[in-house]
Amino acid sequence: MTNPALHARFTHALDALVADIREDRSILAALLCGSLSHDAVWEHSDIDLVLVTIDDKKVDRASVSLNADGLNVHAMLLPRADFRKLAEGSVRNSFMHSLLAKGRLLYTHDESIQQMCSGLRDIGARDSLVQVFQAATTVLPSLYKAHKFFKTRGDLHYTSLWILYTATPIAQVEVMRARLIADREVIPQAMKLNPELFRVIYTGMLDGERTHEQVADALAVIDAYMAERASDLFAPLLDYLRETGEARSVSELDAHFARHFGVDHASMACEYLADRGLLAKVSITRQLTRRSNVSVQELAFVHLGAPSHA
Repeated sequence: MTNPALHARFTHALDALVADIREDRSILAALLCGSLSHDAVWEHSDIDLVLVTIDDKKVDRASVSLNADGLNVHAMLLPRADFRKLAEGSVRNSFMHSLLAKGRLLYTHDESIQQMCSGLRDIGARDSLVQVFQAATTVLPSLYKAHKFFKTRGDLHYTSLWILYTATPIAQVEVMRARLIADREVIPQAMKLNPELFRVIYTGMLDGERTHEQVADALAVIDAYMAERASDLFAPLLDYLRETGEARSVSELDAHFARHFGVDHASMACEYLADRGLLAKVSITRQLTRRSNVSVQELAFVHLGAPSHA
């Protein structure tokens, strides 16, 4: 619920601060991000600003904590070249992209910055594919833990906790597949898109007493959700292994996706896909160090289909 008086206080403090910053010739633009730009503030909220600076060796990228009429302001200073990289080159629907896209341009002395901001809400197919892959991969460790504690301990509350941990990345998958921008409050966003799913895996895990049947049903729903969409959710990984036409070690896979896509621990999805017959688990000979005089077998995975160039 919005508090008009509190919102007015934040707005007044912001206006006064921005009026001062606007006179700084080294600051080319100011963007308001966070709750004040698109949500409701409360008494412990901060004001989040991104300040685009001139490109100058004496002006560094930095974060500064400011005081505006007693309110905390987190100001991120970005040289124009760095801002351009974030606005035009960053993977869409990443955290930084979402922060900027949900923000509001307060002023700019540079028309090119206005144009960059105008394109922030455009999400390309490739960006969507990569971010869905990242979110889907994040679901898996918590899902495995939920199954483990349900099976080994029969602890309904602890299992429910791990089910709840899957809710955020599943919500990201839902929102991103709809080509929307996933923000920090992604679960409420996703509940509008798939209310029945989140009734089972989110509100159902929070409301009332847990039963064995209820927890088992939630696990089954998540399992089915992931399995039915596996080929799409993990498409970047499956496509890469199909195109290579040969086995790749876990270390190779993780390095490739971190370097080219900004996705960490991509290999977490391999075991899941192998369990579903989409990949095969194999091994590759390697040495542990450059000076090792013995060899070991590193876990690796290979696509079971024909290479795409065949």
